[in-house]
Amino acid sequence: MEQLERLSSIARRRVIPANQYIFRDGDEAISFAAVNSGVAKLIKTTSEGERHVIGLVYAPEFLGHTFAETHKFSAAAATDVDICTFPRQAFNRLLLEYPDMQRWLFEFTVQELDVTREWTLMLGRKSSYERVASLLLIIARRTRNAGVQPVRENAAEFELPLTRSELADYLGLTLETVSRKVSQLKQQGLIELRSTRDIVVPDIERLAQAASMDEHREPAKAAKVAAFPA
Repeated sequence: MEQLERLSSIARRRVIPANQYIFRDGDEAISFAAVNSGVAKLIKTTSEGERHVIGLVYAPEFLGHTFAETHKFSAAAATDVDICTFPRQAFNRLLLEYPDMQRWLFEFTVQELDVTREWTLMLGRKSSYERVASLLLIIARRTRNAGVQPVRENAAEFELPLTRSELADYLGLTLETVSRKVSQLKQQGLIELRSTRDIVVPDIERLAQAASMDEHREPAKAAKVAAFPA
């Protein structure tokens, strides 16, 4: 497609090592990015200087906002992250030139909004056990969606992109509570721990039942970005 060739022509590929910032809250938003592989975490810092993880971004999802003059949050690499960046002004010119791309971006924005609403409901209505199970389920599904092959049908294996402390912050729980619930899920055979961060979900349907989520529902998918050359 012509628009994908034009998009590829303005793309610049970058590899960001784990724990390095991609951009910071308040920086001028000179570019927009698509994640090719790895996981990025979104961070908001309060006026008191407290850092809070507010989201995770997997392939093939986007980082930043095309129309904002400055970034409204920080983004850092939770794992090594391979991204393609697009200069904001050049990207916006392509949006004006190709209406199909505007719809593509709009659909992704709507999906992001749906995920945010579901997350708000989960934090407000679910028990601590269900929250931990839900987050592990979401990560398992998004890992599969990003192209990582499952151990077997209806199973998944992944590395947690966040520390236990960050998981607690993300879920609005204490570190001790998260550790207890992870141990409980392990004892029930819903997860296996290969290490403190390497997790196997042997049966996604069982984990979905524990999380009180629809086991057949897949996570929202971003519009697929064409693979860009190195």
